[in-house]
Amino acid sequence: MNERYLPGTIRILADEGSFASVRAAAGADREIDWGDPTSPDAAACTACFAALELAGHLALAGENDERKITLIGHRELRAHGSEEAEAAASPRESESSDPAALDAKPLSVWVGEPPDGTAAAGAWKAWLLKNKAAWDGLSDEGYAVITNELDGSVSWIVSGKSRSGVLYGAYALLEALGFRWFGLGRQGMHVPAAKALAPRHIELLDAPRFETRGVYSEHIDDGNSELLDWLGRSRINFASLDRIRDPSALKKRGIRICMGGHNILNRFLNPHADYPYAHSLLGGEDRPRDPYPVSEALDRGCAAELRAAGRTATYADAHPDWYGLVNGRRSFDVGQGDREGYGDNFCTTHPDAVSELCMRLTDDLIGGQWRHADVLNFWMLDNGTWCQCPRCVETGNLSYRMILLVHTLRGHLDRAAAEGRLKRRIEIIFPIYHETLPAPDRALPAEFDYGSCFPTFFPIERCFLHALDDAACTETNQELMANFLPWTTEKDRHYKGNIFVGEYYNVGSFAGCPIPFLSIMKHDIPFYYRSGVRHFHYMHLTDRHWGTLSLTNYQLYRMLWNPGLDADGLTEEYYRLRYGASAVLARAFYEKLEEAMRNSKYLKHYQYSQGIRHSLTGYLREEADELFPLAHMQYDHRASGGNAGISLTDTVELLYLCRRLVDKAIDEAEEPQVAARLLEDELRFSYLEDMVQYIYGLVRIHRFRRVGDHTRARRVFERVRRYAEALERNTTAVSPSTRFDLYDNGLKASWCEKAYERYKAEYEERASLGRKGVGAERE
Repeated sequence: MNERYLPGTIRILADEGSFASVRAAAGADREIDWGDPTSPDAAACTACFAALELAGHLALAGENDERKITLIGHRELRAHGSEEAEAAASPRESESSDPAALDAKPLSVWVGEPPDGTAAAGAWKAWLLKNKAAWDGLSDEGYAVITNELDGSVSWIVSGKSRSGVLYGAYALLEALGFRWFGLGRQGMHVPAAKALAPRHIELLDAPRFETRGVYSEHIDDGNSELLDWLGRSRINFASLDRIRDPSALKKRGIRICMGGHNILNRFLNPHADYPYAHSLLGGEDRPRDPYPVSEALDRGCAAELRAAGRTATYADAHPDWYGLVNGRRSFDVGQGDREGYGDNFCTTHPDAVSELCMRLTDDLIGGQWRHADVLNFWMLDNGTWCQCPRCVETGNLSYRMILLVHTLRGHLDRAAAEGRLKRRIEIIFPIYHETLPAPDRALPAEFDYGSCFPTFFPIERCFLHALDDAACTETNQELMANFLPWTTEKDRHYKGNIFVGEYYNVGSFAGCPIPFLSIMKHDIPFYYRSGVRHFHYMHLTDRHWGTLSLTNYQLYRMLWNPGLDADGLTEEYYRLRYGASAVLARAFYEKLEEAMRNSKYLKHYQYSQGIRHSLTGYLREEADELFPLAHMQYDHRASGGNAGISLTDTVELLYLCRRLVDKAIDEAEEPQVAARLLEDELRFSYLEDMVQYIYGLVRIHRFRRVGDHTRARRVFERVRRYAEALERNTTAVSPSTRFDLYDNGLKASWCEKAYERYKAEYEERASLGRKGVGAERE
């Protein structure tokens, strides 16, 4: 095969289905019923979108040459009668207006299975016959890209086991040609030189190893088109966001939408919500018949007073026994407003309460706010107290009680599907989190649906100094492993399915700080896969100004596709292609930054040890006597033993080195695009720099105050004030957040503004007294 010529014309062919053209099909996502997995319109839309993605990218390689890119639909192709006629066709929809000027050696790209009667269809069928076992062994998201050469012209054929597989195959072809999507937008993309388009033999056959490769964020929506593009190109197939504005744009890209969370009880069984039925004692005769018997726990006297007063009855009025028995009393504490998602759980073993919750939730999934959901986060309240009634306590541990609730909900959803009310298959994911970390203490129901109900292991208590399974981490991670193994690999475990993992590479309190996890992910992702984990997301994806977060995102999703890939080779290519001549300095900057922030969980969030939550920022808020109780992190030295890690002062010193490295890289960058990428890295690094210096300063103030040295404490405070003011001005690094005031600015996102305000009030008062001639140092 002659690989030296570049095609003057590239023809991209796809099945436009019932739509007028390839472009029309690609843009028809809002017209399609995505709940129907067999929809030919859905298949046409995604395949034609893949064709558009190919056309757009191929036009970028060698942007100044005269290449013509033509989009041709199958219906138009059939109208000409043969593949030879297609070569001379004047397509109605084309990036070229001069079909007579087609190159003698055009390049064709078939997106989806070629139609019968074409040479490409013959080549595809011959390949399938030869590779049937391999093709049949691919999962639904698998794809193949093959090459067909005919009379000196080359065709690439992209086919998939599903519409998602077709799209993934298109992206795999682009990657084989040299395209990369390291970050958002054009700045985050690597585009190969025009010579990459020289026709050559390409054969790819692949499928993802992790079934779910997800993004999760309570802080962003889907409004950034650059983020949507990146999600699709990174072959992400799950999104749980604070708000979904355009579900069709996600589903076109093969991305399943997840809804739900800690607000389930608030939405569907809120004790303070109006009781929706006609109650024989509480009124509401204009409402539907009450399907539930009158509660024995109902106070008849209070019911009469309520009815006489004309007040609308609530769920708590009608069925107080539906709610959790906490310390001997029924609790109606379901967080409202800022406390939504917190409080006390309902009685999960009360059959009528469970039925009402499941019925209302099912109805919402059918036609309500969550009608676009493909996956449901079925969570109880965040760290909520569980019902302590005898029936609940006797039923089993909290994990088993959660599993029984999931099992009941699965039955409701299945019945709705059998009745034709629910048109799509909903997966349910439920938490292995804090109080439900221990595995179920008894066998699951024999009919439990392991194929659509998955527990999610949330190791929020972990450290990132060590890999999760590092036996040296006896202070923290080994406690988590003691809970993880009974869910995953222990021989006599009760739970028999694979699980979801929800990691914390940008846990809420990190608030977008650029903390690399190159070494941790290199180890942990294969470990999770070996443990039977097949579903994964992390909290919380940001949607702009990624900087060094780009490598976290890029490496993670490439490893979720294939946990066995060469992670070192991947990162080497990242530095080389993203930074060009500045790659050596950029790599040194990233690696020193990772080293500096290895204790990020204790420094900026929290980690558990022996059931106690340890947090530097928390201890500063509380003005605790001891700020460094763990061997993981000490103030100015490294403790002994396997738990020990980098000190706070060493973190600060390494960040000074990072500053010199990133400044030098910016100063010496020759290519404008490389300089722009480094400036974005520096923008987010400056935020981290201010954050750590601010926390470091608060620690020093705390230490000086403990020995009564207010002179030095006040002097340090003046320095801290400058960092606090810079953080308060910084809204870029933490934006956007659609509902949390914690992320209004960097100071709020520090998690220890309270400590700063306390010192500010004291030392500003002392300064004021000093200006009036009063001895400010007198104690």
